[in-house]
Amino acid sequence: MKRTESQLLASDPARHIWVSASAGTGKTHVLTDRLLRLMLDGAAPDRILALTFTKAAAAEMQTRLT
Repeated sequence: MKRTESQLLASDPARHIWVSASAGTGKTHVLTDRLLRLMLDGAAPDRILALTFTKAAAAEMQTRLT
């Protein structure tokens, strides 16, 4: 999947962002990329808070991260 400029910017953990978009636009992927980048930069996983509004998205993120 090719990333858009907006998605690349949103996955940057140095930025403060709010992601809001239609279904199927890559919100979960952007958030997962952001979490991975935080952890690769040395953030402890137990110090990261990620919010999503559905159990399905949370489960998908957990699967992708493991």
